[in-house]
Amino acid sequence: MRPLSIFTALFLCFAISANAQFGAPETESSLVVGVTSVAPGETFTVAVELTHAPEWHSYYKNPGGVGMPLSLTWKLPEGFGGGDVIFPTPHKASVPGAEGDVTFYGYEGRNVFLADVTVPENAEIGSEIDFEVGAMWLVCNDRGCNQERVTFNDSITISEKTVPNPDGVVLIEEAREHLPKAGKDIPLSISETDAGIIVTADLPAEVENPKTAYFYSSDRQIDAQQKQSVSFKDGKAVFSLKRNLGDEANFIEAGPKLASLDGIVVIKAGGSEFAYQVSGAFDGGEEIAVSEEPQTEEEVAEPEAKGFSSQWTEEEIAEGAALYSTDDRPKFELLDGSEEKKLTLLPALGLVFVGGLLLNLMPCVFPVLGLKIMSFVQQAGEDESKVKKHGMVFGLGVLVSMWILSGLIIAAGETWGAQLTSPIFVAGIIILLFLMGLNLAGVFEFGTAMTSVGGELQSKKGYSGSFFSGVLTTLIATPCSGPFLGAVMGFALAEKAPIALLVFTMFALGIASPYIVLSFFPKLINKLPRPGAWMEHFKKGMSFALFATVAFFLRSFANQTGYDGLSWLLFALVVIAFAAWIYGTWSTPMQSKKIRMGIGYGLTILVALLGIKMTSIAVKKEAPILAGGDDWKQWFPGAMELSRSKKRIAWIDYTAEW
Repeated sequence: MRPLSIFTALFLCFAISANAQFGAPETESSLVVGVTSVAPGETFTVAVELTHAPEWHSYYKNPGGVGMPLSLTWKLPEGFGGGDVIFPTPHKASVPGAEGDVTFYGYEGRNVFLADVTVPENAEIGSEIDFEVGAMWLVCNDRGCNQERVTFNDSITISEKTVPNPDGVVLIEEAREHLPKAGKDIPLSISETDAGIIVTADLPAEVENPKTAYFYSSDRQIDAQQKQSVSFKDGKAVFSLKRNLGDEANFIEAGPKLASLDGIVVIKAGGSEFAYQVSGAFDGGEEIAVSEEPQTEEEVAEPEAKGFSSQWTEEEIAEGAALYSTDDRPKFELLDGSEEKKLTLLPALGLVFVGGLLLNLMPCVFPVLGLKIMSFVQQAGEDESKVKKHGMVFGLGVLVSMWILSGLIIAAGETWGAQLTSPIFVAGIIILLFLMGLNLAGVFEFGTAMTSVGGELQSKKGYSGSFFSGVLTTLIATPCSGPFLGAVMGFALAEKAPIALLVFTMFALGIASPYIVLSFFPKLINKLPRPGAWMEHFKKGMSFALFATVAFFLRSFANQTGYDGLSWLLFALVVIAFAAWIYGTWSTPMQSKKIRMGIGYGLTILVALLGIKMTSIAVKKEAPILAGGDDWKQWFPGAMELSRSKKRIAWIDYTAEW
């Protein structure tokens, strides 16, 4: 197979594996703004449209059972205020649970959710306002659930007069038709006995001959799993409800006990359905008005400043830490029900060696593999001892860098691949691979000024290149090793330092072994294509493999630093590429010494320093936290044990974005 065909095949494999890893959402989502421009001091509405895939559903603000509703996280200019989600009237359905069906309140198909944004009085007329909305929700079907997130970006103009967006107005008005009506004119009488909660509601005049009614609790005080009974008499609807005491078998947490009750009354009468947002105090107390005002700026959580909206107390952290055991390990069962055997040293060494071999075919390592194969092609026909030395030096580069990296990780008590959680490390890898790609593409040639230096220095340069290739292979191989070496690396880091270093050494030997074998068996090298014009095309083609790897790491960087960090780094790469072009154009021996020193080196350094400064700004940015409501808390060792001991339901948002 020709070299370009190999590259194409592996690149397609990478694309397919990436699609399989990240997957497609079960919901189509979009954001529509109700205005194109808005006057200072006014409020405008945005609509989030969710279209669920068949058989999938999302949740109302009170899911009824286990679930998480749509939540919005706003990133607005100072003085602007973003409101909470305004939910349409939900419907009642059920899914299989641990003990029978579990009722939930939610939505299927296409639904539109609204939110209001307030504009400060001092907003500058004529200014363009950019804003960002982070949306997060849970979708489920009978077989499982997916948490989905999306970030919307839009802008409006501040003007003397508010100008509606025609498309937005149509969608928002359509959504308002599905909202429950404000029930200010529906007084509630609420009492609670040992038998349950009795809610009496006056029926509006428009409701004639009611047939059925249902009370959707908005504050989780009513048990959605218990059957509701309702009777109609003298223009009133009387609901008999059960308080939500929780259901441990179906992971339903008990609801709060409040002084008032909030919810939606849905009544079917005369072939029509009526929905009203109602609220009232217990024991016939003072009626609580339904607020239709949007949230003020002070009520909106700023994710970058406040992080998680709810935190553990010091007492809870201490209590949880006492329950947490670092010696506990999860038990893994095979399909036949037997317990998986514990991994021992010899199988671990064999697995990690094979893993190192296979790693050479992964997308992260392939660009370096192609470059090293090309270097073997160039060496074909040379002194066999020299070729062997190149292979050994490459292997030494892999070993030394693996020892340093694993030593740092073991000393710090980190997990394998944890260095990829550092934006500084990821940015360094991105810039290094980007420069290598520019070099292959012909933007600049490193070392052309040394063409007159003697052969001995050229030889040293070649060996240092082989050593550097080994180092680079180790650095960029880390993120690709996780999927099939996670258990082995976990075993290594759980053992004493000498055993762990032995496992990592075997891993490095697995990576380096193909190159060492090729260098010791020159006949295999001789079967490679001979040097020729094709190598120049192959070299430039390999630059795209490096750029693809850069794109792979950029996604990791974006997850760590957010949109702002990614933007700064992308502009930094443009500046660094400009510096590389200046160097490649004006540092060649054909230029005069004055031009080489002043432009080729001096200007290159100045522009490169600008790119480095922009990179330093990028790595300091932090991705916004899309917290789902007020119940999310930062994890700490013992959090799950503490929640379990208190019979609390806990959702864990856990993933590796790198």
